[in-house]
Amino acid sequence: MPRPLRNCGVLQIEPTDFCNLTCPMCHPQQGFRPTLHGDLLKGYMDTALFRRIIDGIARSDVAFDHLIFQWLGDPSLHPELFEMVDYARDKVADRFGYFRVDTNAILLTPDRTEQLVQAWRRRPEVPLLVVFSLDAITRDTYRKAKGRDH
Repeated sequence: MPRPLRNCGVLQIEPTDFCNLTCPMCHPQQGFRPTLHGDLLKGYMDTALFRRIIDGIARSDVAFDHLIFQWLGDPSLHPELFEMVDYARDKVADRFGYFRVDTNAILLTPDRTEQLVQAWRRRPEVPLLVVFSLDAITRDTYRKAKGRDH
């Protein structure tokens, strides 16, 4: 019988490689380039593909430290992000120590924030961490750091 795979590190899933900022420190997003991964155009992860990945983890005997929704884009731009978070938490919560969404928070309106809170409330035993940074305290500095006013 195969041994279970434990402590496999972090699983990072990129729901989208689009970003709504052009931070000078983030070379991939400079100038809103149409591609980031060779010749592939930017886009959104197909939710059927996402579900196949999560279902594969559910059928396996692997466990990770945590699942991060993010890489070169901002996951909050994916129109089905909250469904993806819910699906993963419902299917593989026992395979991750916690779930994490990294975002610039521009699209975290009160309604969207409440959707994340509700995702956590459905499975409060598994932490849901939302990570974002505050890069400036004035509008002018923010504009310089992020490439937009807000």
